[in-house]
Amino acid sequence: MEKSANAFIKDIVNSPIGIKSGANLTDTINKLLTHKISRLIITDSQKPIGIVSEKDILTYLYKEKLHKSISEVSVNEIMHDIFFINGTSTITEASQFMIDNRCSSVAIDSPDNFVGIVTKTDLTKFYWENHLGKNKVSNHMSVNYFSAFNNDALYDVIKTMLGFGISRMIITDRKRKPIGIISTGNIFRTVLDMECIESTKKSLELGNYQEFWSRYGEFCAQPAEKVMSRGIITVRANEDLANACQIIIEKEINALGVEDSDGQLAGIIGKRDVLLTLASMH
Repeated sequence: MEKSANAFIKDIVNSPIGIKSGANLTDTINKLLTHKISRLIITDSQKPIGIVSEKDILTYLYKEKLHKSISEVSVNEIMHDIFFINGTSTITEASQFMIDNRCSSVAIDSPDNFVGIVTKTDLTKFYWENHLGKNKVSNHMSVNYFSAFNNDALYDVIKTMLGFGISRMIITDRKRKPIGIISTGNIFRTVLDMECIESTKKSLELGNYQEFWSRYGEFCAQPAEKVMSRGIITVRANEDLANACQIIIEKEINALGVEDSDGQLAGIIGKRDVLLTLASMH
């Protein structure tokens, strides 16, 4: 039976994947990548004490320009407070709450009565399962999107992502033809790989880890195309929004490219766009 956007948020709650207080950043990033999620609940004696997201970690690493390995950094240094919402809030109210607070997840009830969390992914799945035939992608996609050239330095890509609070950028060739996408996940995989190479180990021993994150350092000087995922999964602008949500969920991605009738990239449809749609469904 289909549910409306006036259904209670507690009806789609999930048990979160967490990590213990004091865990290091290497283990935290590995857990995010292994489970293909963008945030982790931090627990102490099974009680939630904070939350950390991919964006939080990337912001910290980029701004702090560490003089040490990420394995020496505790997740507690980066985590922040969890947003809680009453379980009897509607899907529409919860979606609006997440937009207003610029958060990608909400916890249900309170720290002392922690029921679980609801994420943008959960709400995207809810839309797919309950709102087929209600909206077209063209009416809810983001026409404007951020892009970078394939030979732009990763330093500038990260700077743009953090400056505008986005988790992905379209990568184009010099003719502005989209050829791939770069996300926080791409960046983290590269960080973990490079932490294992001998040259990076030597720089750590010499105390030059700051160079890793500088504009001309070994990591950030790389061209975007070396880190990006090649190709973009797309959907037609006239496709049903529920079908687009299904692709996002099944492919385990955050957004799709939207093609116009000529096959050109006309915009992006992502989980935040779905949140905006649900928030408007009074």
